[in-house]
Amino acid sequence: MAPLLSRIDIYILRKAAVPLLSTVVITAALLLLERMLRLFDFVVNENGPIDIVWQMLAHLVPHYMGMAIPVGLFLGALLAFRGLSLSSELDGMMASGAGLTRLIRPIMILAFFLSIVEFGLLGYLQPYSRYEYRQLDFELRSGALGASIDVGDFVTLSDGLLLRVGSTRDGGRELLDIFLKRNVGTAEEISATAKRGAFYATDNDQTVLLRLFDGRLIDFDTDKIKPRVLSFEAQDIVINLPAVEEFRRRGGEELETTLTELHQALNGGESDPVMLARFRSSYHWRIVNILTLLVIPFVAVPLGLANKRTGAAGGLVAGLAGLIVFNELLEAGERKVAFDGTSPLMALWVLLFLYAAIGAVLFATSVLRPGRGVAGAIDRVVDFVVMPLRVLVRMLKGDGT
Repeated sequence: MAPLLSRIDIYILRKAAVPLLSTVVITAALLLLERMLRLFDFVVNENGPIDIVWQMLAHLVPHYMGMAIPVGLFLGALLAFRGLSLSSELDGMMASGAGLTRLIRPIMILAFFLSIVEFGLLGYLQPYSRYEYRQLDFELRSGALGASIDVGDFVTLSDGLLLRVGSTRDGGRELLDIFLKRNVGTAEEISATAKRGAFYATDNDQTVLLRLFDGRLIDFDTDKIKPRVLSFEAQDIVINLPAVEEFRRRGGEELETTLTELHQALNGGESDPVMLARFRSSYHWRIVNILTLLVIPFVAVPLGLANKRTGAAGGLVAGLAGLIVFNELLEAGERKVAFDGTSPLMALWVLLFLYAAIGAVLFATSVLRPGRGVAGAIDRVVDFVVMPLRVLVRMLKGDGT
């Protein structure tokens, strides 16, 4: 029994793997870096713990991975065949009887595997990660994650408690030089100072314990002649936490709903026409994006067949531009289905059929006329358009020397 992958298949996959993985990692990292800066600013303004930023970024990874995989597959397939073409290895493979229809097989296997990954990301992992992200966002805004106490500032807590901390140590877990004041009644006030203290959790999730060490407490009561002064080695103060509204259940919108749940909603599980339109748009948009991965190789491989004489990269430019335009049209089509009631067949599936038709024409003409089909014509047109820019760059370099 012949193996599923021959040496040629493995070689082509190795050629495609490096640009694919590099594109996915770099794209996701850049998107996460851009979001990280905004999250740090948001968390600091909400007085939340800094480590929550890493949790929120982790929940964004599936979203950005879903965006990066199609681009990574496109560049991986295109650059793999471009490298084979420029090094004349592709000519040797074709001379041995392996045409494009045979050489594209490992790329199709890779595309099929990535479509399964995309199915898991878009269909199931992203809805859960998006919900977890928004839950953390809600808890930060509502104060459920706790508020930081700024050193040197007077902070008002619950039950009329005023607290000031002079400094901290051990990563903020130990408080130093503490002053607090609490109004017990209309005519009684308690003030206290302590050298150090710390917050501790209790069995009741609605309270927290502030334990003070080496301090002095002063009880001001107007009914008494003079205030009562008490020195203590340890004193516990129970602080009631503010009531926090619970976050809603998952599924409040279409982006938090899995493909299975969307399918159930479209088959009688949802009666609201507004939500039904949004569920329909999300369901078809995800399916179209998953199937797009199976079309990308037929566009990328022909555009990667470079002219060895000029080494022009017109196919790369045209292919990336086309993929960006295609994704933007899909986003617009999804909005049309969700808010205008347009049929998914007209707004989304037609775009996939057109993209597949373009891929079929590019691939078929490249098989019949290698280097001289539609892909070759696109390469020459782009090269002709950018030629004046190349001439200008050479002239500027000449003037600079």
